[in-house]
Parts: sequence; C-alpha cells; structure tokens
Amino acid sequence: MATGTAPPKNDLLLLASLFLWEVAIAAMAMAMYMKGDRSFTVFLSSSPGLVFLLAITVFFIAGAVVIHQYQGCKRSPSRHFHLIVTMNLVTALLILITGEIAMRMLARTTVEGETLGSRVLIPKNWGELTRHNRQLLDEANTRPTFSVYDDLMGWTVGPSRRSANGLYYSSSEGIRAPHEDVSFAELTEKTRIALVGDSYTFGEDVAYEDTWGFLLENALGSEIQVLNFGVPGYGVDQAYLRYEKDVRKWKPKVVIFSFIAHDVERTMTVYTSLNYPGWNMPFSKPRFILRDGDLKKLNVPPLAPEAIFSRGSISELPFLEYDRGYRQSDWRRSFFQFSYLARAFMTWLPRWEAVTPDVSDEALVSVNASILRAFVRSAEEAGATPIVVYHPKREFNTSSSSYVPLGKRVLQEAGLVYTDPTSCLLELDQADWFIPHGHYTPKGNAMVAKCLVKAVRQVLGEVS
Repeated sequence: MATGTAPPKNDLLLLASLFLWEVAIAAMAMAMYMKGDRSFTVFLSSSPGLVFLLAITVFFIAGAVVIHQYQGCKRSPSRHFHLIVTMNLVTALLILITGEIAMRMLARTTVEGETLGSRVLIPKNWGELTRHNRQLLDEANTRPTFSVYDDLMGWTVGPSRRSANGLYYSSSEGIRAPHEDVSFAELTEKTRIALVGDSYTFGEDVAYEDTWGFLLENALGSEIQVLNFGVPGYGVDQAYLRYEKDVRKWKPKVVIFSFIAHDVERTMTVYTSLNYPGWNMPFSKPRFILRDGDLKKLNVPPLAPEAIFSRGSISELPFLEYDRGYRQSDWRRSFFQFSYLARAFMTWLPRWEAVTPDVSDEALVSVNASILRAFVRSAEEAGATPIVVYHPKREFNTSSSSYVPLGKRVLQEAGLVYTDPTSCLLELDQADWFIPHGHYTPKGNAMVAKCLVKAVRQVLGEVS
C-alpha cells in the first residue's frame, strides 16, 4: 500500500462518523424545537428529551472519531481527509436540496396555506384563509345561503331557504321542512316533539323523507308532530342555546337532544373557519367556560363574519386563548418559512405548548357535562321531557375496549341516562350505516328512528 493512502475501513469509519455527527446535530435541533415551553428538567424526561440525550452522546462519540481522523491526517501529507469531508458535505447538501425540491413539488395550496398530504405546513397562512372566506361572503351577498349569522349561536338555519343542491328546505321559522313555503307555527292539537343537535339530527346528505326525525314522526302516528331544529356544524353548546332561544317557546312535550363525539370538541372552539376550514362556514361561535361551578358565555354576540376577516392578523381576533384548536406556533411566521423541508419537520414534530386549564381534556368533559345538565334542567322546568341521544362514531368498533371516548366520558360526568341507537344500527352491515365521507344513509336513519320509537313511546306513556 502506498504511503499516505488511508485504509478503506478508515474511510468508511470517517464517512459514517461524519454522517452520524450531522444527524445528531439535526436531532438535537429538532428536539430543542419540540421542547417548547417545558422546563429543561421536564423536557429531559420526555421522548424528545431522551432523543436529545442520545443525540448528544452520538455527537460526542462521532465527533471524537472525526477529530482523531483529523489528527492522523495532520501527520500525513495526504489530503485524503479533506476529500472525504468535502464529499460528505456535498452529499449532505445534495440530499437537502433534493428534499427541498421534493417538498415543494408535493406541496399543494389550500385554504390554510401549503399542505403535504393531509397535513397543513406551518406557519398557516392567515391571508389565504381570509381571501377564501371573503369570497364565501361575497357569494353570500349575491344569493341567500342556507346557514345565516345568528347573534347567539353564531349561525343557524335561515328562514324560508332552499339549499344550493336542492336537497334541503327550511320553514318560515328556520326549521327543516319537506319543501318550500312551509310554516309550522299554526296551532295544532298534535303532541309536539322537538329535535335539537347537529347535522346528524338535521339529516344531512339525505332528503327530508329519509331523516330519522321524519321517520320517527311517521312511526309514532298522526297525533305526533316532530320539529327538526338540528343545525349542521353545531357543538353541544350551540344545540343547548338553540333550545333556549328557538325551541322552548314552542312548548314541546318531548325534546330530543342528540349529539356525536365530535360535538363535544366543537364546544371548545370559537372560530369554525380556523378549526374546520373545509366546512366553508365563515362564522365564530359562543364559548362556555366554567367559573366557580357556573357556566359563563364568552364571545356573545359572536363576532360577525365580516368582522373576523377584516383583521390584518389572526392575533387580532378575541378569545383565541379559549379556542382548543388554536396553537400560536401554527401561525407564527419565522425565518425558517423559506424552507419547505424545515416546515415539514416542524409540522410533523410540533413544538410543545402548555395547555391552559380552559382548553384541557378535563375542561372539555366538565363544560360539556354542565351544558347537558343545564339543558335537562331547562327542559324539565319548561314542562318537557328531555331525551339525550348519543350517536356512535363512524369508526365504531364492536370489540371490547377499556378506552372510553370523550363523548361518553362527558355523559358519565353528567350522570345522565341516555339512548344509544347502536343496538338498532347493528342490525345492518356497518358499511350501510353511513354515506361514504358523510352522515347516516337512509337505512341508517331508519334504524335510529326504530331505536327512538320505543324510548319516545315510553316517555309519552309516562307524561300523558
């Protein structure tokens, strides 16, 4: 072997050490970013903290090997060490450039900014979100929309409306109706049953005649009138407020309050467009918090859509700290925003932020439970019999599990008896429960109605 020629195994050791050194530096940087607001002591006991400690160890071991190789190079006239280092740096740079190009080619512009797959890259783009929602508002000014601003709930079903797809109609009172020019206000001797809730109550994706509310009315007989006050997108809080504002005055004999697990999450939000931009609903909503055991409303009246999207920055919006879906770091613009590769890593490995008590899981359970109890009290005080219905989620699993979803944790905390239509839905194949990417199928609605008929008849027998 010629003098000054490094053995191949030393070349491989140097290359591996340089690679590990660079990976360790990147891992330490990402771990420190993920540290966020945590103290260093708490951080070190977390998963990113353990990665940080491992990266430091690798950094020093690999660094020692590189320094040792460098010292050996100084005693030799060969420039072999410098060539290997240069090759490593060029390779690393090419990998970074290729990764950056790939990220930019794969990224797509959406309402919130650039996305990779289903993930929105941080920082999100307030300007893009504003432009999209202003366009929705401009379109709303040229034609009546089915959902309209409401000074208590944030939005509601507009009176005497027809949806753009021609599937939904509302009465002159803003109640779902079978066709145009309907009013339910005339006096009637029929026993009234009112439904309050979200899109599952409203019967989204199906015709009026296929909703479980209509099918329930048919099954109960000609002496019963079912009024559907459901509103798509509602949380538990808005359904309760809809009852207080619009339903109670109808003096129904029975009030069915139905919700899905996701509705308890919606209760903890303020700005629908920030949390669910794909819904194309440019509204804000009220937010309940608990203070000394009592429910307190914030953002009432809710900020009107025009006022939301006239703000130059998202930080100008009020009550953001009470919105469970808002993370300040998701919108903070920083020097790294020029790199899509860095943005991807920081999106997939987010910075830790302290959760304030008002947006914690504990608050979610206690606030929603308090709202449900408030609804039951209010309905009983008005002389109505309340029925609470909890709809199964789309990913329902019949296998036993110790995990209790947040929706059922809320019901346990509230201490309420509730109706779960799962037993009736199980008479169908699960593929027939839901429209793909949607709500109950006509068959699914029929099974829900079937389960509720017995519960309502029992209640009517007790109160008649």
